[in-house]
Amino acid sequence: MRCDLAGRGSMVTSRGIRGRGRSCRAARVALVGALLSTGPMVAPLSAQEPAAPAEAKVPEAKPESKPTETVTAERGRFEVALDLKGSFVPLDMAVVEVNPQGWRQPLEIVTVVPHGTRVNAGDVLVQVDARKLDEAITDAELALAVSDKALEIARRELPVIEALNPLDMAAAERAGRIAAEDLKRWQTVERRQLEEQARFGLKAAEEFLKYAGEELRQLQQMYKDKDLTEETEEMILQRTRFEVEQAEFRLKNARINTEEQLTIEAPRRDEAVTSAAARAALDLEKARGTIGLRLDQKRLELAKDEHQRAQAVRKLAELKEDRQKIVLKAPRAGIVYYGRLHDGSWSTAAVAAKAAVGQDVPPGELVFTVVDPGRVAFDAGVEEKDLHLVTAGLKGRVEPAGYPAVEVPATLEAFTGVPKNGRFEARFAVAPAPAGPVLVPGMTGTAHCQVYARPDAVTLPATAVFREDDGSRVVYVPGQPAAVKRTVKIGRTAGGRTEILEGVAAGEAVLAKRP
Repeated sequence: MRCDLAGRGSMVTSRGIRGRGRSCRAARVALVGALLSTGPMVAPLSAQEPAAPAEAKVPEAKPESKPTETVTAERGRFEVALDLKGSFVPLDMAVVEVNPQGWRQPLEIVTVVPHGTRVNAGDVLVQVDARKLDEAITDAELALAVSDKALEIARRELPVIEALNPLDMAAAERAGRIAAEDLKRWQTVERRQLEEQARFGLKAAEEFLKYAGEELRQLQQMYKDKDLTEETEEMILQRTRFEVEQAEFRLKNARINTEEQLTIEAPRRDEAVTSAAARAALDLEKARGTIGLRLDQKRLELAKDEHQRAQAVRKLAELKEDRQKIVLKAPRAGIVYYGRLHDGSWSTAAVAAKAAVGQDVPPGELVFTVVDPGRVAFDAGVEEKDLHLVTAGLKGRVEPAGYPAVEVPATLEAFTGVPKNGRFEARFAVAPAPAGPVLVPGMTGTAHCQVYARPDAVTLPATAVFREDDGSRVVYVPGQPAAVKRTVKIGRTAGGRTEILEGVAAGEAVLAKRP
């Protein structure tokens, strides 16, 4: 028996199939399965049609599945530590500086102790040349003496001015009244009288000349009729002739005076009297408006002088006090630091650049700090991301930067819960060993604090634990046909690993990434 099976141009006989000699159908099924696993199958040809070579078709390639990346839960010691960088600061210190109140000019440094010098209480830290300050004190004393005299004069003048004010007001009113009366009298009486007097004087001169001339004519006629002239008569004629001449001269002057009175004197007098009346009225108005103000001004000037004197007295007192404080002395025993401590750092360089013998320095820029080197604390900055690790009484150890093999016990003593420059301030109490290195303020180091420790904790990489929208944590366990999401209970996270309290056992694998 023979069966024709088309597939890749091959023929398989029933001898190739072991069995009870069943029909060719079974062989065909077996062969089709084999062909499906190796390549495309060609449809069989009918018995009447000749077999034609079939065109092979290449099936589409299926994407290869990538191996799923997993991580294994590990059991072992798990720690949460807090490392804080900071510096040692003094617990007992005294800032010494010249903080002048009245003196602002630079002074030359005569002596100054070097940075880091050990001093006793009362030792001189810096001494300056105070001659300029002494001269300023002398000038201030003289200025105050002059101010005292001026103030005394002002105090004595004020009551006199207060008493003169009513008199000045009355005088102004009287002057105004008189000027107004003079103007009225001039306009109503005196001007007309002046004009009449001038005209009458001219008329009198004319009449006097006429009388004198007539008298001379009559005398000459009388003496001529007698045809005889005695010596006495000649004298009379001579006198009469002079009187006529005098009358002519008077008439001439009268004409000139009359013209002057009418055309010059009267208008000028009119203008002067009118102006005087107007000025007097203005003076009276001014007096009414300013006499009281001038008195107030004098009172204010006196108050100002008293205030300036008080300032001068205070200025002199400040200069004398500056003179006493200009020599800086150590208020306690300890080590001298240049500058002051601010936010864990010292302003030593700024002061050291100026604290040199022979240099002129404004006194306010010389600042020294005397510290007790035996009592120090450790100040460190905590970043906001580590706030949850800080607890009251946190203990640890401080490793000085200069002595990496030394560990100083430390306990959190104070913590500032308000950020400053982006960090939170923490102070640790430290107790250096008597036999250890001397730790002085300004030295730096790192505080190592173990916040949490568990010797047999189960942990996973933090990136393999995922947060759900409701806040729960989940992991994905490999499975078929897909990974299984599992809720876990977590503890702390540190060093890139998360502690698993429930949900995953040690050695169990989970997906490294969310599927």
